[in-house]
Amino acid sequence: MITIDQVKHIELELSSYCNASCPLCPRNLFGYEKIDLGYTKKHLTLDEIKKIFNKKFLKQIENFTFEGNFGDPLMNPELLPIVEYLNTPIDIFTNASLQDEKFWKTLAKYPVTVYFALDGLEDTHIIYRRNTDYNKILNNAKAFISSGGNAVWKMIKFEHNKHQVSAAESLSKDLGFSKFELVDHGRNSGPVFD
Repeated sequence: MITIDQVKHIELELSSYCNASCPLCPRNLFGYEKIDLGYTKKHLTLDEIKKIFNKKFLKQIENFTFEGNFGDPLMNPELLPIVEYLNTPIDIFTNASLQDEKFWKTLAKYPVTVYFALDGLEDTHIIYRRNTDYNKILNNAKAFISSGGNAVWKMIKFEHNKHQVSAAESLSKDLGFSKFELVDHGRNSGPVFD
């Protein structure tokens, strides 16, 4: 049995909102917002975070992960104050098609690693990451990296983008990403609808 004093890593969903409509997202039905699968639309607030994670407990935490399984962490309007309050290393997984340059430069000042979901180059990225903006993501990454942020290019391999893996990895190095991560989740077996 694990006791509370043994907890060192926490994974959080900061928001159930998302700007994207990815075809295999569990948050909606095959990328369609109009279908309600019963997920409550909510952001965790800074006040809730403070109630859940008091300062004494936070001293034992080595790392947080802000996942994007049911929403994008960057949709949370209190993300920066939450990051500041937690004051510990945080991995943030995001489609990164949100916020402005000022936000990204500010985020880079904290001990975070941002995993940018970039599934190929401009012509293939949008096939899966619907409602995101490839060029905005690259601009956000540049602002973050140029301000000292640690960025990882996370690419899901599909049939439609596998020919671009080498070019995407090369571009990630040119832009200053610390790592290129290729993921093969077997998503080619899922349905994609127009």
